[in-house]
Order: sequence, then C-alpha cells, then structure tokens
Amino acid sequence: MDFSKGVLFDPGYSKYTLAFSQNIDAAYNVLFSMKALHQRKFKFQMVYPQLLKLLEHTVSFYLGCLLWAAYIKQNFENEPKEILDNDYLGKTVNEEQLLFEVNYAISYIEKLKKDCKYYLGKTCNIPEDWTYVLNVYKEFLTANNYLTQAKMTSDILLPKQIKKIESPDFEKVLSIIEEVTKTGELKDLFKAKKYIL
Repeated sequence: MDFSKGVLFDPGYSKYTLAFSQNIDAAYNVLFSMKALHQRKFKFQMVYPQLLKLLEHTVSFYLGCLLWAAYIKQNFENEPKEILDNDYLGKTVNEEQLLFEVNYAISYIEKLKKDCKYYLGKTCNIPEDWTYVLNVYKEFLTANNYLTQAKMTSDILLPKQIKKIESPDFEKVLSIIEEVTKTGELKDLFKAKKYIL
C-alpha cells in the first residue's frame, strides 16, 4: 500500500461486506414460513452452516476495522498521516443507526446458541472471542464519536483492550490485511488477531 499521500479510511474491506441483519432476517423468514416443527428443524439444519459463515464474515469485518485502526494509529505514531476518504468526517450521525448492525450481531450470537439447542438439540461451536471482538469494536466506535472527527491517524482513539503492535509485527499485520483485501476471505484476518487482542 502506498502511504505517501495518507492512509485510506477503508483499506479495501467494504466491497466484501454484507448487510448482516437483512441476510439473517431473510433466512429466518424462510424458516418461519414452515408450519411444522420437523420441517423447521430440517431447514435450520440446512441453513445453519450459512448462518455461521455469515456471522463469521461479519465478526471478521469488525476485527479487520480494529486491526486497521491499530495499524494506522500505531505505525504512524511519530509521523501522523491524513485519513483519506472518511465519509463520516464532520458529519452528524445517527448513533442508533451506526450501532445497529454490531448490536444485532452481538444479540444474534446468543439467539443462535439458543436456536442450535432448540432446532438441532446440541450446543453450537461459536468461538468465544466473537462476542469479545464485537464489543471491542462497539467501544472503539463510541470512543471515536463514530469517526466523525478522525482527520489524522493521531485522532484515532484505541480502546484499552487493544495491545501495542510490536515493531516486527507491523509488516505481518499489513501483509494479512493486504492479502484479505485481494481475496475477500475476511476470516483470514483472525490470523492477525493475536497482534492486537
């Protein structure tokens, strides 16, 4: 990536994002259109892998945002860079609207656990750190006033849960981010999670 003119607000994740709540709602509309419980159980079994993948994709996106924020804040600590293409800069935002998707994902994790027990009769294998990532991201958004004042990398505030990236690891983090922005496999961002959380 070329940082000579500044750093991009979005390193390239947004083209791979999905409307999480809309996709989940659509899946459940199909599920609830079936009257018989045995049909619902069968359908849930069929859609469960997609629901889990969609959730993983969403959590990975939020982790990616935290990774990028930590990278640009800490890597350019001594020489802050301008943040380019921040559409939120100077805007008045609707907090409820901006937190809707992340709040939806947080509450959906609990719902999915219950639905697994109800429809599949077993416990879901949802990684414990998914809720943690979502909560840290939510804290990041609110601490930064939804990025409405993030003009320079020095303006970014990182939650206390974000660790300092060690000098040799900056290149590793950037390399993973760059790879993911090419492949669209957001789940691969979890390879860099250890550097910040």
